[in-house]
Amino acid sequence: MRLAFTSSRQADSLNTSAFASQMRPSEPLVREPSFEELFVEYQPLVYGIGLKFTGNPEDAEDITQEVFTKVWRKLRSFNYNSSIKTWIYRIALNTCIDYSRNPWRKLAQRRSGFDVIIEEGEDARLTTSEENAERKLLSVEKAAQVRKAIASLKPHLKSVLVLKDLEEMTYQEISSVLGLSLGTISSRLNRARKALQEILESSWPALLEES
Repeated sequence: MRLAFTSSRQADSLNTSAFASQMRPSEPLVREPSFEELFVEYQPLVYGIGLKFTGNPEDAEDITQEVFTKVWRKLRSFNYNSSIKTWIYRIALNTCIDYSRNPWRKLAQRRSGFDVIIEEGEDARLTTSEENAERKLLSVEKAAQVRKAIASLKPHLKSVLVLKDLEEMTYQEISSVLGLSLGTISSRLNRARKALQEILESSWPALLEES
C-alpha cells in the first residue's frame, strides 16, 4: 500500500490575518512538519530505541516500521500538548512494550545482531592481525551481552533504564514520555539497574570483573 501525504501548501497560501482572527488568542501559529520530515529526523532515534529495547536489529526494524505507521495515522490529530519528539518517544516505547509482550514474537529464536557481527569478525581475522581482530570481537561480545541482558528485563523496568542510561534523558523528560511521577521513575530505575547487575553477574560474571 502506498501512503498518501497531505501537502501543506494550501495552509501556507491562506491569508494569515484572516486565519488568525478565527483562532483562539492563545493558540500559536505552528507549521506542521510533514511525515517525510519526521521520518528523516526521527527514524534513527526510533530504530535506536528498538535496538536497545530488543537487542535485535530485525526486531528494531519491525518496530521502526510499526512506529512510523502509527505516527502517519495519528499525525493530523497531534495537539502539541507536548513536543513532537516526546510524542514519538512515547509511541516508540509503547510499541516496544507491546512488541515484547506479544506471544507471537519469537525474539529468542531469532539470530541476534551479535551472531552476525561475530561471523563477520571471524572472517575479518583472516585478513587482519589476530590481535586486532580478537580485541574487536571482545568489544563486540561485551556490548552484545549487555544488550541481551537489557532485553531480558521486564518492560516497565527496561523502559526507564533505556531512557535514562542509554538515551540520557532527564527525569523530567522521562516523566513526560512515560507519564510517571519522578519518584516512580527513580524507584523503577534503581530496580532496573539492580536486576541488570544480577543478570550480568549470573550469566557473564567475567564481564563485570573486567569492567
